[in-house]
Amino acid sequence: MAKEKQLPKRKAAGRPPKNDPDGVDEIQKKIDLYFESLERTNADGDVINDDPTFCGLALALGYSSRTSLWENANAGNPISEPIKKGLLRIEESYEKALRFQSCTGAIFALKNRGWTDKTEDKEKDETINRLLEIVTKITGQS
Repeated sequence: MAKEKQLPKRKAAGRPPKNDPDGVDEIQKKIDLYFESLERTNADGDVINDDPTFCGLALALGYSSRTSLWENANAGNPISEPIKKGLLRIEESYEKALRFQSCTGAIFALKNRGWTDKTEDKEKDETINRLLEIVTKITGQS
């Protein structure tokens, strides 16, 4: 019997990830540092809070694009949850901006995150159909 030659173990292909997929504490520290960095004090001693951004969070986590941020948020590994919460904190800042008169930028940002200002036509159609059925039963007319 011929002895089979053992092949050396292969290294994982590609560049290693910027953040350890299991490093929840490490990623949470980076997220917290990012949001803390937005708070600063001006020359008069007043506290000023800069607005958080998706790009700012991506850069703070070491990513070179927002796409990497979304991909890691949706990857389903342990660091996905803290990243999703960080994204939600940014989304909350846009939601708060809706209270101001000039909020078109916030509306645009929220629509890009899946928000909509239209009611669902399907819900309206179902409600109308149910009401028509009730009217038909009551009046006996179709």
